[in-house]
Amino acid sequence: DLARERGQEPIEHIVGYDALAVYLHPDNPILDLSIPQLASIYARGKEFQNWSDLGVEVPGCRDNTIVVVSRQNNSGTYAYFQKAVLGPRGKYRQGTLDMHGSKEVVDLVEKTPCAIGYSGLAYATDHVKMACISSDGEGCVAPTVATASDRSYPIARPLFMYTNGEPQGDVKDYLDWILSDEGQCIILDKGYAPVRDVTCQ
Repeated sequence: DLARERGQEPIEHIVGYDALAVYLHPDNPILDLSIPQLASIYARGKEFQNWSDLGVEVPGCRDNTIVVVSRQNNSGTYAYFQKAVLGPRGKYRQGTLDMHGSKEVVDLVEKTPCAIGYSGLAYATDHVKMACISSDGEGCVAPTVATASDRSYPIARPLFMYTNGEPQGDVKDYLDWILSDEGQCIILDKGYAPVRDVTCQ
């Protein structure tokens, strides 16, 4: 709206998809979580304080207190998770550990048995595990490239690029390349989901 007030015409282009995975320490016995449970962990006023609130004890987590890891509030990941999990008016609880980047989220969860964090699927490693997520506690979906592409994963988001008006010239060539097999295969190689089925070498 502000751009249009200034005489610009932003056009939105979806160039890929990303699954926001919920990361847990490998020793955490939880395998799946629902959106309402995530809201109870992350939302202000609904807090689960301990892993026992979810019916588990986590080895190596002395007092069983949940260490809630988030992104900083200037992050698009932060904003999308807030909208998708906490709801349009939901606010994050106080006391979250807010990381500068997605890699830092995953690194902290890897080293902290009590922790839970969210980050893009592209940052997954063999040293953390990802929860299977359901909308309502039934039929959870694992975060994968395929479930991000078909939007069956409940916390999958589109990746946008914007142009001022319909793209022309070099800008159009660039966007066409991003959406080509070559560009989409780079997106896939980086751990994101392409906008369509693509065969890569």
